[in-house]
Amino acid sequence: MKLTQACQREDLEIVSVDTDYRHKRHLENLSILKGEVVTCLCNRTGDVVIKVKDGRIAINREFAEKIEVEPLNPQYFHVVEKNVGFGKGRHKVEIRKPTPEAVEIFRKEDAEMAKQEKEAKEKLKSLREEKKRDLGRKDHD
Repeated sequence: MKLTQACQREDLEIVSVDTDYRHKRHLENLSILKGEVVTCLCNRTGDVVIKVKDGRIAINREFAEKIEVEPLNPQYFHVVEKNVGFGKGRHKVEIRKPTPEAVEIFRKEDAEMAKQEKEAKEKLKSLREEKKRDLGRKDHD
């Protein structure tokens, strides 16, 4: 499947990059090459945002259409057929969506990440207050 068909939060392995030499080298410099594991972060009407290693990269739809990927966790996503258009222009389109089990897993991950973020903010706040107190003591000395 093409990268433009990937769902949000889907782990993918790049199978091929079908573009000219110059653009292929540029994508390789960004670690977008055959065999690399990426995660789709956002795939709406504009650019496709993917996570590669520790970085995020936005790829325009033209290039994303040329990147062939294979899902690593297909059990979390299923294909839903939807009728679109009006009158004679009506046709079926396959849309990939997360399964209810995957949605529940994603919610748990979100809750855990929010909890960790809150703890990190509280720790940072306490460190800042402690630093202010230490600076206040030095001023009085």
